[in-house]
Amino acid sequence: MNKWENFNIIRENAIESKNTFYYYSDINFAKKFDKNFSKNFMSLNGDWYFTYLNNPNEVSVYEYGKIISKKTIRVPSLWQYEGYGKLQYTDEGYPFPIVYPYVPTDNPTGIYQKEVFFSDDYIGKKIVIRFDGVESYYELYVNGEYIGLAKGSRLKSEFNITNYVNIGEKNLLTVRVLQFSDATYFEDQDMWWASGIFRDVSIYTVEEKSIERYEVFSSYDSILKLNLFTEFNGKLDVKIILEDIEGNEILNKKEILDNGKGTYIYNLEDTIEWNPERPYLYNLYIINEQENEIISQKVGFRTIEIIDGIMYLNKKYFMMHGVNRHDNHHIYGRAVDEERIEKDVLLMKQNNINSVRTAHYPNSEHFYDLCDKYGLLVVSESDLETHGYVNTKNFDELAQDKKLEHIYIDRIERHIKEKMNHPSIIMWSLGNESGFGDNFLAMAKKSKELDPSRLVHYEEDRFAEGVDVISTMYSRVQMMNYMGENPFPKPRIICEYAHSMGNGPGGLMEYQNVFYKHKSIQGHFIWEWSDHGILDKKRNVIMYGGDYGDVPNNLNFCLDGLIFSDQSISPGLLQYKQVICPIKIRKNSNLEYETENLFWFRDTENIKIKYQIVEDGNIICEKELEKIIINSQEKRIIRISKIEYDNKDIYVNFIVEDLENNLELGKYQFNIYTRKYVELPKIKNNMKIKETYDLLKIIGQDYKIEFSKMNGKLIKYEKHNKNYLVKYGNINLFKPVIDNHKYENMDFWIPYYFELIQEHFREIKFEELDDRIIVNVKSIIAPPVYDFGYVANYKYEIFSDGIIKVTLKGEKYGEYKGVLPKIGFEIGVNKEFQNVEYYGMGPFENYVDSKELSIIGIYKSTIDNMFLNYSYPQDNGNHQNTKWIKLTNDNEEGLAIFSEEDLNFSVWNYTKENIQNAKHTDELIRSDYITLNLDMKLIGLGSNSWGSEILESYKIYFENFEYSFMIKSFVKGEEELCYYSKH
Repeated sequence: MNKWENFNIIRENAIESKNTFYYYSDINFAKKFDKNFSKNFMSLNGDWYFTYLNNPNEVSVYEYGKIISKKTIRVPSLWQYEGYGKLQYTDEGYPFPIVYPYVPTDNPTGIYQKEVFFSDDYIGKKIVIRFDGVESYYELYVNGEYIGLAKGSRLKSEFNITNYVNIGEKNLLTVRVLQFSDATYFEDQDMWWASGIFRDVSIYTVEEKSIERYEVFSSYDSILKLNLFTEFNGKLDVKIILEDIEGNEILNKKEILDNGKGTYIYNLEDTIEWNPERPYLYNLYIINEQENEIISQKVGFRTIEIIDGIMYLNKKYFMMHGVNRHDNHHIYGRAVDEERIEKDVLLMKQNNINSVRTAHYPNSEHFYDLCDKYGLLVVSESDLETHGYVNTKNFDELAQDKKLEHIYIDRIERHIKEKMNHPSIIMWSLGNESGFGDNFLAMAKKSKELDPSRLVHYEEDRFAEGVDVISTMYSRVQMMNYMGENPFPKPRIICEYAHSMGNGPGGLMEYQNVFYKHKSIQGHFIWEWSDHGILDKKRNVIMYGGDYGDVPNNLNFCLDGLIFSDQSISPGLLQYKQVICPIKIRKNSNLEYETENLFWFRDTENIKIKYQIVEDGNIICEKELEKIIINSQEKRIIRISKIEYDNKDIYVNFIVEDLENNLELGKYQFNIYTRKYVELPKIKNNMKIKETYDLLKIIGQDYKIEFSKMNGKLIKYEKHNKNYLVKYGNINLFKPVIDNHKYENMDFWIPYYFELIQEHFREIKFEELDDRIIVNVKSIIAPPVYDFGYVANYKYEIFSDGIIKVTLKGEKYGEYKGVLPKIGFEIGVNKEFQNVEYYGMGPFENYVDSKELSIIGIYKSTIDNMFLNYSYPQDNGNHQNTKWIKLTNDNEEGLAIFSEEDLNFSVWNYTKENIQNAKHTDELIRSDYITLNLDMKLIGLGSNSWGSEILESYKIYFENFEYSFMIKSFVKGEEELCYYSKH
């Protein structure tokens, strides 16, 4: 049997798993916490010789004593991203038949080779090579001699190569990597199938008397416990030093390490706790005086425990506001550099996220270092997922097979031994979507043996037989509320929810209100942090499943993150930031507001709150509130100054800033007064009407308006010989489908031909009054095939000052039980009017169930900047509660829209048909006109690409409707557009 298909072989000749650390020869080097200053550390990252094979046996292992090819590849990387082999994306399917443990005979293989020179500094030392991540199976050879093998792609393996290298000469390292192995069955983790040496490779040395492994247990009650391990059986003199962040020693002890193991417990005084809001770290130095070696380690004092079914961190209740994070780079895939990782962590902290689940494997060591440093609670997940078995008769097959227990044990044991010294980790997760059986109970037991200080999680242990925390995925708001009202004896989290695919997620506030309501629900993790799209440099577009000829695939299901593939931020992330803002402000009265501190571990000493008074969208004053200290989980009343106002819209905005971390936490807006619209004085009708057989023309002082008598459409609005409207307007019930509406699209909009809705013109009538001309148009708006639709009436009231008041009315006929995408109006505007100013919700796009991040104000932008380029094109850019809009050119000519009703509006340089049919951003073709959407209602976003349906209150059903707005063309100097008046 091939070793890569032999499940009894996990590793050969590998060193026992251990934590990652480095040896320093000088205390000043150790204090840098930089491996590049450590003893005999050699990074092997960089160019390696590379040979790509379709079959692992195309080159005999007997040829590994020489360089096979001079072609090179970057390490770390995945060879599919470097132009070799085939990329494929599936969510829950193996790319080969399920016949465990066998994989395809034609198994893509990469032969990596590198020449390494060892100087005299390596004489007499144990030379170790470390691979931080290789997918999915690899063998190591040195100068043609077989060293060993390893499986477990996201787990580290080390090999002792001392007896195989030649000091003072070049040595040839050869690594044979196979894409598929029996281990692949345990690594089906909703990501691109790709292979290679994708994490760091390095060499370091170990002395005869070196400390070779250590475990740190540091608790909230100032107890530090150390376990030290060495292969040396004699006595070692060891010094233990612990310094605070200022460099003050709080511990300096000499110890004896005897017979290979030592345990040391220190009761310290008043250590400062580590928590995600103030992640205080101490510096630990373990000094081996015999070998003049120093090991440095960051230490955080914290304790995670369960009391009466509730989790406590450092004796305090807490809640995890989290995300699920895959390793991802839009050019290099899972080969993620340190700069990229740090940006991920900083973005999380800047957006109020306090926890992360490493879905669905241990992340790189650097990620955990940063979580320790910046303060993120980590649910560290094991490298284990057998999701593809959902396509078999027995999803639990592997989990129940006792012959495979050693595989499960190996994955949790290596995981814990590697990562256990990170204070940020509060919970071990056994894996993801792999069914359930005795093998998981064995994993849970092993995790407690290795590390009793942390909790254990696994979502598919549905009754928490072996785990400490019960978990669900994608439970709806009502179900989470039920679970909160009927708490389990153990704490609960929702480890995946609010699927963030495309435009969304919606409904986050409703979820959050339930979480805050129930103490037993202590964690929620959005799926997921980042899109997994791949940049096609030639087209400058993001690629997804199926774009590489990969079959089967799950299309754009990999584009489901709060940040886009290139780490740019989506509105969904900003919405989540506001929803989980730790300082809550609620209105009691126009002058009094309740403020609640929902930090878990800090007061508001370093929190600044300022408020702005806004009149008709303009900020007229800004004041900073006097500092009020609010303890964690407490409330206080804050007061603002008395406001004098006349007939204007008055709002108060609160901005909450964290001075300690120099960031804005959130903002709130409350209405104080709503303007009463006033009637405009009547202006005598001085317009002229001309009729031809096909046109109705209305001529004013400096404008001309035309309606077609063939279809009843407003086809021209001309001012000073410039036509402002290029494409006639019509009532519109359809919009480009977003990912979250795929089920509504499949169940209702496609079967009922919403994309093909027709308008049948019936009549046009007009009448002249003393102050206006009224044009009434009657049409039937309905899809083909069926017998339901709207009898629609367009009422156009044209005034002598050029204002057109449009009233749209729809009376339903027939039966339709489904939901509508929208009720709105679409019109084509002259494309030269690219500048946008509006008074409404902004500056980010907002929808009825995704609006907490936006406030009402006056905003300026351009049409291109207001269009959100989702990697898979879809409806975007809506703004609610809009009172007026101006579209202008650089000469300050343009079109104004205003309404005493709150409109939804969006504006695109593309047609809705183009957006609907485009599959990539380069398929968006600029139109000959601007598409202006003036909508009464849009259906909520939800998150049901794989999450929660749209809540009932945010759906639109087949019902009668009526709404209105006004349009006016203007040129420079015509600034008074009567935004707050009505005809």
